[in-house]
Amino acid sequence: MSSSLPSSLQTSLDTFDRARLGAFHVRLLCLAGLCMLWTAVGVSNISFIFPALRSEWGLSTSQQGSIASITVAGMMVGSVLAGRLSDRVGRRSTLVLALLGQGIVSILSAFSPSYAVLLGLRLLTGFGLGAMPPVASTLVSEYLPARSRGRILVLINGFWGLGSALAALAGYGLVGDYGCRPGLLVSGLSIFTVPLVRMLPESLLFLLEKGRVVEAERTIAQIRVQLDPNALLYASPAARVPNRQPVVSGTGRENPVHPWTAPYLGRTAALWLLWFAFNFTFQGVFIWLPSILLAGGDSLSRSFLFALVISLSQVPGAVLAALLADRISRRVGLGLVIALWSVSVFLFGLSADPASVLFWGFFMAVGNGAAWGMAYPFTTELYPTRMRGAATGWATGFGRLGGTIAPLVVGVLIQAQAGNVVIFSLLAAVPLLSALVLVGLRQETTGRALEEISP
Repeated sequence: MSSSLPSSLQTSLDTFDRARLGAFHVRLLCLAGLCMLWTAVGVSNISFIFPALRSEWGLSTSQQGSIASITVAGMMVGSVLAGRLSDRVGRRSTLVLALLGQGIVSILSAFSPSYAVLLGLRLLTGFGLGAMPPVASTLVSEYLPARSRGRILVLINGFWGLGSALAALAGYGLVGDYGCRPGLLVSGLSIFTVPLVRMLPESLLFLLEKGRVVEAERTIAQIRVQLDPNALLYASPAARVPNRQPVVSGTGRENPVHPWTAPYLGRTAALWLLWFAFNFTFQGVFIWLPSILLAGGDSLSRSFLFALVISLSQVPGAVLAALLADRISRRVGLGLVIALWSVSVFLFGLSADPASVLFWGFFMAVGNGAAWGMAYPFTTELYPTRMRGAATGWATGFGRLGGTIAPLVVGVLIQAQAGNVVIFSLLAAVPLLSALVLVGLRQETTGRALEEISP
């Protein structure tokens, strides 16, 4: 069952879609960006403690790969569960729960007495790490104006580069002198951002989908008074976004729909392959980056410093994607940055001197940051509100399967002394395959209201 919205609510939703960016949107960007930052710290810090784990606990390369893989396995489960939970209880509540749980378990990980305990705790850490990006992106996408939605979601992903750099700084400043435990403890600092993330408003589209009209009206009033009193929320009914479908209020008990049913099956298959490829290459490259640099003859401190510079290079990648996101087709933009990423990954693997390592490492990170940045808005836009959280969670969750496999595969190849050419040829080829699949996905989302893309 569904019913038409009161005209005041419909007007407010229309105006969100045509509003100019303001202080309210900046708050959304920063708070969701913090979630992305702490996810990056939790994912990346394990790569910087590998050398310490090897010396302190005597772990083999395959055991180190297992730690990275089990973290990503937890992220796979966390993405799926959180996506479904966010469609049931709300985006904000799910996000706060994931952030708090990840922080607590990260602190416990720093006091792990053994390899087996660390494995278990990293699995639990992965639940929270996997939950935060899709839920944060879904929540923010449902508040952003259509003409700038891609740009803001890309910039949120840019916080990943800052988080990776923070993990590298912790490795550079702490792990070398104090061992692996301080590096793990840094990720637990995320719990101090929980009160800030609680400031995020619940998604209006979610509230209306669940028939919670009174709560939606209260949320709009809070946004007006508390967050951005100058926000453009007062448009006349005639000032609606062209081609936008009227929003209806649901009861929360509609028949369920799933991302693998028609008409979503084609886009789901393409997105699942895309996220699998992204995770495979990212985990294969960046999780092993310090170890690969060490194997090339660099000192521990210099390998961490190189990794820091390369991690920071993801930020200009996000800026590049932000410049492209709302100007060209999402599909075309994704294809371009994937090509840049794949070529630079391959050439990075061929680099033999420090200058080449930094040069191609920079472009590799730029391509990585741009590709991930453009993938998040594209994924959240392709599904309707009632299943957006679950569908995004399933896509990113399935993608984590690639991230689970990659550390193990690369670890085995390193142990077998396969050489960088073999390793990086594999890592470069996988994203290119996903780009070819995108050619057949004809759905365009740039500059369109969410209800227009998937009514």
